[in-house]
Amino acid sequence: MNNLILCGFMGCGKTTVGQRLAQLAGMGYLDLDQQIQEENGMPIPQIFAQLGQDHFRRLEHQAIARLAQREGYVVSTGGGALANPQNAAAIDHLHDKVVFLDAPFQVCFDRIRESDRPLVQQNTPEQLRALFDSRRSHYLAAADLKVDASLPVDQVARAVLDALP
Repeated sequence: MNNLILCGFMGCGKTTVGQRLAQLAGMGYLDLDQQIQEENGMPIPQIFAQLGQDHFRRLEHQAIARLAQREGYVVSTGGGALANPQNAAAIDHLHDKVVFLDAPFQVCFDRIRESDRPLVQQNTPEQLRALFDSRRSHYLAAADLKVDASLPVDQVARAVLDALP
């Protein structure tokens, strides 16, 4: 295994669990959204506003493609990263382990409802629910492992470690 790739809907805990998991596993930590922000010198809401979602998705794909150059990382992806078939195929080609942090919609929504995330700001709760439902099948298809992400961070991180070979 080269890297552990965390996927799931916004608010499932990819960043928080990813950081804790990296500590527990003695691995590096990489947040793809943070990397994109640093490389482009602007926060993701600004990228969406000024350059559009399609441009952001291209940047995201480039960041995923560069994972082939890394080894020994826990990687948090954006909520829509694995809904893109190109990204899912690129990650599958890497032979990294993909972990789906599965939390019910209401748990995720409660965690993100006050955030500045573009998709949260631009959509109603009902639209977010539809997005959640449409992305779930992509997460399941890409995942090698699924864990309950509605639990406390340490329990989720330990569940991932316990399930790894």
